[in-house]
Amino acid sequence: MATTLQQLLDGLTERATDPQPSATIEDVTGALAHLGRALTGLADDGLTPGNSMRQRTVTELATACATVGKLWPRTGGPLTDLAGAAADLIGRDRTVMGLSHRWSVTVEVAEAADHSARLAHRLLPQAAVVELTAVRNFAAVVERDAQTDPPTATGAVILDRLVPIGATSRGPSGVTALDASAALVAALDRAQRTDDLTLREFRAAIAAAEITSRSAATVTAAATGDDVGPLLVTGLAWQLAGRTSTVFDDGRRAGPADPQGVVAWARALAGALRTESNRVADLAAVRDGRVAPHLTGKVQQITGQLPVLADQLIGAVDRWSRNGRLYASARDLPPMADMPEDRIKAVIARRHVRASGADLDRLRQVVGQAADLSTGLADALHRAAGTRPLAPAHQRDRHVPRTRAPVAAERQLSQAQSLNRDITTIQSSHRTAREAPPSR
Repeated sequence: MATTLQQLLDGLTERATDPQPSATIEDVTGALAHLGRALTGLADDGLTPGNSMRQRTVTELATACATVGKLWPRTGGPLTDLAGAAADLIGRDRTVMGLSHRWSVTVEVAEAADHSARLAHRLLPQAAVVELTAVRNFAAVVERDAQTDPPTATGAVILDRLVPIGATSRGPSGVTALDASAALVAALDRAQRTDDLTLREFRAAIAAAEITSRSAATVTAAATGDDVGPLLVTGLAWQLAGRTSTVFDDGRRAGPADPQGVVAWARALAGALRTESNRVADLAAVRDGRVAPHLTGKVQQITGQLPVLADQLIGAVDRWSRNGRLYASARDLPPMADMPEDRIKAVIARRHVRASGADLDRLRQVVGQAADLSTGLADALHRAAGTRPLAPAHQRDRHVPRTRAPVAAERQLSQAQSLNRDITTIQSSHRTAREAPPSR
C-alpha cells in the first residue's frame, strides 16, 4: 500500500500523543535521532536564500535532536521505525525539493520532534531535562515562525507525495488507483534520472493527470455541494497541455510499453480511476448524493500527486528546451522576432526542424497553468476532506496554515480567466475528444 511522508509523521505524532503510551525511552530518543538527521539535511540544503534566523533555528533544533538521540542506546521500536522511514524519504527527495518544500517539511518534522520530546519527558520526568527542553524550545520557535509565514499549498505537496510500498512489484494489473498513482510518479522519477523520458510517456502522464483532475472535480463537487463547472477547468487545462504537445515529435517509434514504465502505470491509473469513480457514483446515489468520507480522502491523496507530476513534466520540458531532442514543423513553432534565414526557408518548405529554447515556451506555459490549477484543485479537495472526521483533531488542526496559504483553491482557479481562449478551442472539438482517449 502506498504511503506518504505526511502519513509517516502523523503516525509518529499519534503514537507520541497517546494518553497511555507503550513506547520506551530508547524508542523515543531513537526517533529524535532520525528527526535530527532529517532536519540537518533540510538545513544544509537551505531554508532561506541567506543566513537567516530560520536557518539558524532549524540547525539548532537538528543539533538538539541529535544530542538527545545519543543519550540512550538504540533499541528500535515503532517510533524509531516511523521516524527513520520519514528521514529516509526526506533524504531521497532532497534533490527535488525547493525552498517552499523544505519549509513545509521542516514545520511538520519540528512538530513531530516537539511531541516526541514531550513524550520523553512524560516517561522520565527527571531525566535529560535540559536536552529535552532545548528540543521543545527550538521547535516552538519554528512553530511561531510558521504561524507568521505558513507553508504554502505548493510547498506542502511534497508531504503528500505517494511512495509505492511493495504493491508495484506485481505490475500495473489489478492495483488500486492510489498505488498506481504512486507508481506513476516513481516511474517518471526513474525516466527523469536517466534522461530517457519519451514524448509518448510525457503524453501518457498528461492523459492520466487529465482523468485524475476530472475525477477529483466530480468528487469535490459531490462532497461540498458546489458547482462542478469551475473545478473541471483543471481537466481542460491538462487536455490543452496534451494537445499542445502534439506539435512535437521525438523521432522514436512506439514499441511495446515497459510493464513497469510510465505508459503502463498511466494506463493502470486511468483504468483504476474509472472503476473507482463508478463505485463512488453508486455509493453517492445510495447516500442521496453524499460521498463517503473515506472515499473523499482517498481521492484527495491521488489528487495531491498532480502538482508533483506537473513539476516532473515541467522539468522534462525544460530539459528538452536545452538539449533539442524534439522536432516540429517550422510552421507550427512560435514566431521569432529575428528569424534566422534557415528557419525562414524551413517555414516556406514546410520542413521539420529541431525545437529548442523558446520553441517550447508555449508547452511549458500550458503545463505550468495546469500545474497551478492542479494545486488549487488539490487544496479544494483537501478542505472538502477536512470537513469530515478523517483524522484525529490534532492532525486536522495542523493543516490549517495550508488552507490559508496564498495558493488557495479560489485564487488558483481564478486563473481560468486566462485560459478562456484556449478552452473555447477545446470545447469546439469536445465531441471529437469524447470519442477518443484523452490527450492523445
